[in-house]
Amino acid sequence: MKVSLVVAEGAHKGKVIPIKHAQFVIGRDPQCQLRPSSASISKRHCVILVKGDRVVLRDLDSTNGTFVNDEPLQGPTELHHEDRLKIGPLAFTVNLEGSVGVDKPTPVPPPAAASEDDQIANMLLDWRADGSADAGGAGDPNKISTDSTIFDMVPGASTEGAPQEGKAAEKTKGEKAKLAEANTSQAAKAILEKYLRRPRT
Repeated sequence: MKVSLVVAEGAHKGKVIPIKHAQFVIGRDPQCQLRPSSASISKRHCVILVKGDRVVLRDLDSTNGTFVNDEPLQGPTELHHEDRLKIGPLAFTVNLEGSVGVDKPTPVPPPAAASEDDQIANMLLDWRADGSADAGGAGDPNKISTDSTIFDMVPGASTEGAPQEGKAAEKTKGEKAKLAEANTSQAAKAILEKYLRRPRT
């Protein structure tokens, strides 16, 4: 934040005095940053303190006092843009640049729409085959679930007559179920591997 005093009256009206120090002392003492020659101004009259985005004025027990907006300074007082400052015969206007604060927080941008592959991968990572939520490691991109999604497959009509019976039929049914499970597991694993290999943005 830039702080300056603008001379409000007299021959130097409009002259800008920049405040470049954290402690800007006004007075007749040679060590002061602003040294008016008027006898009505004390050797160390007042000090302007700049702390971050705050500017505070304090009187240093001057003989004739310091005034802000025509009110005598009673203690450390925070200055605001266009406040009127009176020190002896001198009159200034306070100029603060870049002091406007942010009233509202920056809104969070909406999340990008997930692609179809992302949605499938997230579904496979977050849900078990029985439809219950996977509480352990759900959504962990470094862990591939060992669960499988199993669908009931309806066998088609046999072209060689009636379906087999007994143990032979059970064996054929078991082999088909294992084959369907293997195909489903491989498809899910392929989708997950494709998802994990994609570069993150």
